[in-house]
Amino acid sequence: METGVNPITKSTIHNPQSAIPAVALFLASATGLIFEITLTRLFSLYFQYHFAFLAVSLAVLGLSLGAALGRFATPSDPGSASGKDLLLTLIALSMSFPLAATIMAQLPSAASVLPYAVVALIPFVLIGLFAALAFARFAPQGGLLYAADLTGAALGVVSVLGLLTLMDAFSVVILLGGMTGLAAVILAFSSRRHLPGALLTLLFGASLLSVNLASGWIGYSPERLTNAPRDKTMVAILQNPSQDARIVYTAGGPFARVDVVETKDPEAKFVFTDGGAGSYMLRFDGDLERVTHLRDSVEFIPFTLGQTKRTLVIGAGAGKDVVLALLAGAKEITAVEVNPTMVKATRHFSHYNGGILDRPEVELVVGDARTFVERTPDQYELIYLNLVYTQAAELASQALVESYIFTRQAFRSYLNHLSPDGHLAIVSHSALEGSRAAITALQVLADGGKPLPQALDHMALLMVPADDPTQRTTVMVLGKKPLQDAEIRTLAAVANRLGLQPLFLRGVFELPFAPLLQGDTLEEFLAGDPTYDLSPTDDDQPYFFKLDPGLPSPVRQALVIAAALSAALLLLSLWSVGPVSNRRRWIGLVIYAALIGVGFMLVEIPLIQRFQLLLGHPILSVATVLGTLLLAGGLGSLVSQR
Repeated sequence: METGVNPITKSTIHNPQSAIPAVALFLASATGLIFEITLTRLFSLYFQYHFAFLAVSLAVLGLSLGAALGRFATPSDPGSASGKDLLLTLIALSMSFPLAATIMAQLPSAASVLPYAVVALIPFVLIGLFAALAFARFAPQGGLLYAADLTGAALGVVSVLGLLTLMDAFSVVILLGGMTGLAAVILAFSSRRHLPGALLTLLFGASLLSVNLASGWIGYSPERLTNAPRDKTMVAILQNPSQDARIVYTAGGPFARVDVVETKDPEAKFVFTDGGAGSYMLRFDGDLERVTHLRDSVEFIPFTLGQTKRTLVIGAGAGKDVVLALLAGAKEITAVEVNPTMVKATRHFSHYNGGILDRPEVELVVGDARTFVERTPDQYELIYLNLVYTQAAELASQALVESYIFTRQAFRSYLNHLSPDGHLAIVSHSALEGSRAAITALQVLADGGKPLPQALDHMALLMVPADDPTQRTTVMVLGKKPLQDAEIRTLAAVANRLGLQPLFLRGVFELPFAPLLQGDTLEEFLAGDPTYDLSPTDDDQPYFFKLDPGLPSPVRQALVIAAALSAALLLLSLWSVGPVSNRRRWIGLVIYAALIGVGFMLVEIPLIQRFQLLLGHPILSVATVLGTLLLAGGLGSLVSQR
């Protein structure tokens, strides 16, 4: 670069060297978004699912801390197009990614999220520091730099889908070290400083990635993980010596990691999504006589109520529900599965399960069930949902999982696609979930003009009695027309034979819902027991699994911590600006920037929710909405530079 040219002057805009920081910032920003989304996959493996989106908070906190640190950094070489501090920050960032992956993979316990959070925070701090230094050194190019920042982030959102399909989450994090190493090499070559160090970081990241792809040395090891959450069933099974369990197949993807686990039982395999949300894969060769024992299972109860020739299975999993439908005599089965990785794993073992998802009776739909139901013209004699919710990470905590298949609008769609004698059946994890499904169904019938005492004629609710509340599986059956006496007798006989407790069966056991029969409204009925929130859910608040009133405790704690950290960062930034007069001016600027950020989020989140219904997949919704907003913001910034 020609000496004597100050990069803080407008002339640098037309200097080819001035694009180098923008390229480096583009790559750093892309790695930041890739890392953030990849962290949701890693946290989803290790912790209960409300921690998966700690990644978003870490990203915001880390970038803010880095920006605050940048305010105190002293320019080391204002005459350089790169700056020594910029280059050293990039080199440190390049090393932080593989080190973060290695440390998180070796942490032995999942008892606390804090060690994982601290390790994951460091790369975000370095990205924030690098961005702050870049904007400070090249202020007249702010529009160009911000365009590079946002478009790089948009590229990261889109590319992470492909990266998580090609390799596991730990390898993706290691790859990010190579990407930022490349950015460091570009800056080093431009400034002719620290080029050997930058080349070494690039070589280190590339070598470690190659080794890990070949050996899987840095990765998720459920066999040795201690203090795993209770819902990580796979960890408990693998660590139980009596099971003699082992992972025989693993497939990853942007939606979830799927593991197939064999035990001593040769007749079934477990298929786990992110270590939980287990599904059964049955040994099946097409001979239904070998699976007649399934007729005595709770899951088979809905298939005993009349015709099931045309059956819609929502949440096909590894195919057990399809076997149930075949056993019941279904001739046309539509099986909907949202997770393509689950389908891949099931097909991998087609020799074991008889190619259950590709049988001639089965039409497989890979996508969101709600979207499919609203678009199909078909009608079904049974719409069947068996423990369908997945514990893979989505855009909220587990208590705030956006479950659009359990809302009033979804139930209305199900009823509209039932034949005149058809039934909707939901098998739930607990009595609370089953009761909420029943209340939501009653609300839909009431919305259609049917008085509640008559709406109850359409519904039956049975429960498996158990000391452990999480083992109280329930079966809710809703008929498009009132349940017939023969159907009620069938359900009563099955309940007696299997030892089930009726929670509501008209003429047999009506006590829990007696107030509705006596004329109470649903609001009065629900107000009678405020311990749990069993009110119907809808598309505006699709939180079916949020059963406790108010905000979940982890969310409240996160809000308090976030507010405290935000206030501390704000005070620190304002204190550093010098005299009181400067602080007053900066307060206005900070409020202005904060309102822009709030406005962005208030647009982003509702769009993601609505696009999930349109596109049929949460990951596609995130990529489409966030990628579009970032790209559009980047283009606007580029125009502003002109």
